[in-house]
Amino acid sequence: MPRPSNPLGSATSGPVTVSVEDNIPVPSAFWSMAFVCWLATIFILYSRFFDLLLRGFYIPRAVLSLMGIFFLVSGRPFYFVRSTVGKIMLALLFWLSFTMIFSVWKGGSLPYYEQFLQSLFFFAIAAGLPAAISHVRQSCYTLAFSGVLAALMSFKWSLDVSGRLALDGGSYADPNYFAMGLAAIVPFLWEMATTAESKLIKVFAWLSLGPVFLVLERAGSRGAMLAFAAMLLVWWLISPVKTKIVLMIVSAIGFGAAVATVPPYVRERYLTIFSSDSAPQQPSNVAESEDVDRLKADAGSAAERKRLLQESIDLTIEHPIVGVGPGCFQVAVFDEAKAKGIKHNVWMQTHNSYTELSSETGLPGLILLLCLIGASFKNLSVVLKGARPEGEKPDRAAYTAAKSLVLSLVVICVCIFFLAVVYDFTIFVWAGLTVALRRTYEEKLQSAANSELTAEVEAGPKAPLAFDSVYVKVQDRLPPRHTPTVSGRPVRFNRFR
Repeated sequence: MPRPSNPLGSATSGPVTVSVEDNIPVPSAFWSMAFVCWLATIFILYSRFFDLLLRGFYIPRAVLSLMGIFFLVSGRPFYFVRSTVGKIMLALLFWLSFTMIFSVWKGGSLPYYEQFLQSLFFFAIAAGLPAAISHVRQSCYTLAFSGVLAALMSFKWSLDVSGRLALDGGSYADPNYFAMGLAAIVPFLWEMATTAESKLIKVFAWLSLGPVFLVLERAGSRGAMLAFAAMLLVWWLISPVKTKIVLMIVSAIGFGAAVATVPPYVRERYLTIFSSDSAPQQPSNVAESEDVDRLKADAGSAAERKRLLQESIDLTIEHPIVGVGPGCFQVAVFDEAKAKGIKHNVWMQTHNSYTELSSETGLPGLILLLCLIGASFKNLSVVLKGARPEGEKPDRAAYTAAKSLVLSLVVICVCIFFLAVVYDFTIFVWAGLTVALRRTYEEKLQSAANSELTAEVEAGPKAPLAFDSVYVKVQDRLPPRHTPTVSGRPVRFNRFR
């Protein structure tokens, strides 16, 4: 009996029920070492532990080198090319390489190009290295643990950035970037708290939500708060009725607790989201003159962001095809101000990743980024529809992983609207995890279908069907007036013809 090319498309006696456990064998010993190094790399990148402790031992460099070596010999470095997101990443690499030719400052573009190459490398690992759904979940859990550790470290190694909390070292010294990293792990912690089999992991996840929320609100990032609100909205839309009620209750309690615990200045800073461009001379809830000065600076910062956003849009209109070159937004703004005879002493990024890419690589670069984000959400949508509990192939592990990744990716996409981090690896790591989840889910379905087909073949041919079940009289199915006849006799049809 020849095996059909697509077992999922063959007729079966009922829906294929996929078990939660992954029965896919580990590819190789090199893969095992690469995956361990990958989890260690996630910890290094998103906890920033070695930015504060053990700086002189070069542990991050050693781990990254080992991961690269093991990944290259694991046989999986080009798995990402099979996906739509992977092809978009290669197209974006080609376009960035092309725009380098027309950069207004090629030497200044080179570090950003190298940073994107590093992001492509991390994307290839995140997309190709996981061999089962459980490996994707382990990556997400490691992200969550790393963020929790960063939040806890901020209590001892804190950095006061104009009244806002940040981590004293590394990229988390920026409160906005720090807040994005914390907000993005909340869905993973929730998944751990509600679906983990180990009670210890559940307790850890529930207890970790407290310090994460506390540090997140004290970071004072308005963009992160908007992203968190967007995540809650999406969460509410894709959840059943019971979960919607729980979300509304928990959100109300959390909002009340945040208002009660957040410092007065940070509270007033959040309120500037809904206020006018000018800060009040004497806020009603802030008595300290220092906080009043900070709020005035926040209002000025918001106005400066709008100006930079408009300048990035203007540059996009002026250079719609190739832009001004990767990382050259500040240089182009300075050159324009110099040409107009305007004194320009402030060199600032666009504070918007989307217009950063459009102004520096043209509209094709922005289109490719939007396509990458759309394809990433498409990957998660496929898993959500196929693995949902009421679907034909329910898979609780895949469903919960896809749901938490959707919510986390929403946070990232909203946060980068207020940050110039388009060449950074964060959004590309998340995109790679969506590729890995869809691929491992479909491989699991294929494996289940092949196992069922193999079992049918080994069971041997079935007993022949009875004559009456194969041939039936037409008059048993149709009214007499519709019964076809030949020479006055009713015609018999083969049911399967």
